[in-house]
Amino acid sequence: MGLPRANKLALAMTNHMKIEVFGITDLGLNRENNEDSFCIDETINIFVVADGMGGHASGQIASKMAVDVIKERMLYAFNNDKFEHFTSSKPNLSKHANYLVNCIQIANKVIYESGKNYPQNKGMGTTVVSALIVGNNLIVAHVGDSRLYLIRNNDINPLTIDHSIVMEQVRKGLISTEEASKSDMQNILTRALGTEESVEIDVSEMPINNNDYILLCSDGLLRMVNDKDILKTITELKKPELICGKLIAMANDAGGKDNITVVVAQMQKGISVLKSKIKKFLN
Repeated sequence: MGLPRANKLALAMTNHMKIEVFGITDLGLNRENNEDSFCIDETINIFVVADGMGGHASGQIASKMAVDVIKERMLYAFNNDKFEHFTSSKPNLSKHANYLVNCIQIANKVIYESGKNYPQNKGMGTTVVSALIVGNNLIVAHVGDSRLYLIRNNDINPLTIDHSIVMEQVRKGLISTEEASKSDMQNILTRALGTEESVEIDVSEMPINNNDYILLCSDGLLRMVNDKDILKTITELKKPELICGKLIAMANDAGGKDNITVVVAQMQKGISVLKSKIKKFLN
C-alpha cells in the first residue's frame, strides 16, 4: 500500500440528509500506476469514481479529466442554476439529472479530443460512475463497469449494469454470473468515456431513505471481494471511513490485482453536518 497523496476534511450543511462520506483509492499490489480517480464534493453532494485505461499514463489522465470536468461543470450548473451548452435534454429526467448527464457528455468530449490531438494519449478512456444527491433524491449515472450499490435493510443491490462483453453475455443468457466472474474477457468494455466522439450514458433516479448506504467502486474491488462480504463489512462496521479501509484491505488480501477505489456514503435524515474525508494513495 502506498503513502497518502492527499487528505481533505470538509464540512457543509444539507437541508434534508445528514451524509457522512469517505473515499479511498489504492494502488493495489500488482500495478505500477494508479489509473483510478475519484472526487467527493460536499457543497453539491456529488460523488464520482473513474477507472482509466490506456497506454503509459493515459488511463490516469483520462480518469482525472473525467472527475475534474464533471465536478467543475456541475458546480457551475448549481451555482448559476442553469446549464449552458446542453448536448441533450431528456424530458423524463429531472433538471439535475440532465445536468449530470450533460456534464458526463462534456467530459467524454474533452477526453476524446485529448486522445485525438495528443499522440501519447491516443485510445485513452475511462469508466465513470457518479451519484448526485438532491434533497432526498439519488441520481445515478454511469458508463463502463465501475459500479454503484445501494445497501438498504441489510440487502445489497447494484444500481448500475456493467457495459462489458461478459455482462452482455449474461443478459442474453449465454453464460452465468459465476462464469462471467471467471472469464478472461471481464475487462473488455462495450462502452467507455472518451473512446468515441459521443457516448450513451445510463441514468436513473430514486428516493433515498434514512439509514441507506451507497457504495461507488472500481472493478479492482469487485474482482477481489464478493457482494456478500461487502454487505457484511458495511453492516458490521457501519462507519464509512472504517468500511472503506476494510474493503481496501480485503481486496489487497485477496491479491490486489488492480487499482482499488471505494467511496461509501451513509444517509441519515435531519439537518446536520456533512463530513467527508478523502485519502488518496499512490505508489
